[in-house]
Amino acid sequence: MGRRRLSGCVAFATCCALGHIAAASPLPARLELVLTSCEGSGIEGREAERTVRSELEADGVAQVVAAGASEPSDASLAVNVGCDAALTARLELKSQRTGRERARSVALADADPSARTRALGLAVSELVRSDWPELNAPEPTPSTNASAAYPDAHPADTAANGAADRTKPTPVAPTRASAGEALEASASSSRVEAGARSANRRDPETAHAVAFGASARARWFVDYASVSWGGELGPDFGELRLRAEALVSAKKDALGSANLGSAALCLGYRVLDVRAGAFAFSGYPLASAGATWLRGSPAPGVRLDPTTGFYGDLRFLLEARLRAAALGPTLALEVGRASGLVARAADRTLGATGGFFFGASAGARY
Repeated sequence: MGRRRLSGCVAFATCCALGHIAAASPLPARLELVLTSCEGSGIEGREAERTVRSELEADGVAQVVAAGASEPSDASLAVNVGCDAALTARLELKSQRTGRERARSVALADADPSARTRALGLAVSELVRSDWPELNAPEPTPSTNASAAYPDAHPADTAANGAADRTKPTPVAPTRASAGEALEASASSSRVEAGARSANRRDPETAHAVAFGASARARWFVDYASVSWGGELGPDFGELRLRAEALVSAKKDALGSANLGSAALCLGYRVLDVRAGAFAFSGYPLASAGATWLRGSPAPGVRLDPTTGFYGDLRFLLEARLRAAALGPTLALEVGRASGLVARAADRTLGATGGFFFGASAGARY
């Protein structure tokens, strides 16, 4: 017996909660729309109806139907655009559940002719958003209403007074607003929403987001007139830049040929970040460490020992990147000094991986 009573109480509480949620719905789930316009108003009825329907559905009205639909609606909305000098649009919103209604007038002549339909849709949307919760709110119970209105009255008198209050029609308070005010309110709301979206959205260039870059590179060692070719690949973690790079060069001589190369990991930090239109200019001091090697094919009678050693350099890189595209093309210039190897044949230099250098690269960043 106790379990049945408990189950009944839970079911009753659930029904009450669901009823309260349904009654407190911020917007009608199903709205019946009737829109008429004067032929001389310059507002085409079908276009205006599509605009109003779009605004309401964007706000959260689940279904906007035409008048005379077979299924019942939560609310009815009548829109009538007149032919007076102010092009006054009369808006009437009614709750089918409570019978309460609200009216508003909007002067469309204040708006630009091309924006009047849009202004009408915004005014209708604002009316539903602002007035529907009050129109659809459940009426207070008679005992609560009577006690609040007549705290010192006799119970019989309060019941009579409450009944009299319920028989009075709910007054309709028409208001008048201009289309310019409706457009300004919409613009303000759009700015707030855009600000919230921008605050929630992370900027990959200013936040610690990960981006990937790759480029082809050429490096000229000034002291030895040696050029190396190669490339780099790696991620950017916000201001930090991490790259793996490899460079090689080859030179032939009467005494043979020499092949040199280096491979290193490079770490840098962005200290310069300038935006100019669609371009971004960044500056990085970088340091790298890795290995360098020398291999050769000597001529007969010439001896050459393969050599491998430590490679390291310090440099400064200036990069320009196109920001408009997701895969932004990049161009970069660098200057620095490296510790590496030098290949010589007699008094001639065949190549180098060390010394003072200039470099250039072209690639892309995603």
